[in-house]
Amino acid sequence: MKLNIMIMIIFFLFSTTIMFPQSIGISVGYGLVNMNEVNKDLEDSENLISSAGGITNDPDKVNGGLLLEGNFKYNIGNFNLGVLGNYISSSGSFSYNDISGSFEENYDVNTAEILGLFEILFPIENSTMQPFIQIAAGIGLASAEHLGDLRLYEDPSNNISVKNTVDGNYFAGRIKGGVNFLVNNIILELAGGYRIANAGELKGDHVENGVTLEDMPVRDINGNGIEFDYSGIFLTGGVSIIF
Repeated sequence: MKLNIMIMIIFFLFSTTIMFPQSIGISVGYGLVNMNEVNKDLEDSENLISSAGGITNDPDKVNGGLLLEGNFKYNIGNFNLGVLGNYISSSGSFSYNDISGSFEENYDVNTAEILGLFEILFPIENSTMQPFIQIAAGIGLASAEHLGDLRLYEDPSNNISVKNTVDGNYFAGRIKGGVNFLVNNIILELAGGYRIANAGELKGDHVENGVTLEDMPVRDINGNGIEFDYSGIFLTGGVSIIF
């Protein structure tokens, strides 16, 4: 489904590029994600083992990761209209091992977004620098994988292996501000902003010791569904070509 949507968007973008004067750009940066419930689940696993006497290390939390973006824009005076796509992924884990057994838990999360954008430019006379403010809204295509593995060396019959593969769609929005530097037909950009990207509970396959249950959320140790929030602040640098 994600692939079909991306193909349709790419076709639309290239068709509009042929019809109108456009700019095409790419940006790279770092984005935070607000995975409070995911990180709490990792912390609960660590607390459960430490309360039983295990000497544990803090979990690696899901905090953020590389943010990639591509965009097409159509300029109308001091305004830009366009379409952008972005992708961000992150991961977190907790592990423990002693003479009695081992425990591992991992999360890998990612999302791709397609948004329509509206941008206001603030030209500065006799300067190549141009501040801007951008707002955008569209759809996010989120997915996540959760792995859990408990092994008891003296009683393997109680071993538990869990894998969740979940996904879902959500409303995506953002506000972004920064400065452009125009050099001939090249635009250099420095920007930052906030992404609205709360995907809520994602659902999919829950595989436990080889038995598959469909349309299930990821659940914490209390049996509650876990929400995946990809929202967060971000910083990017980019380059665009005007043609």
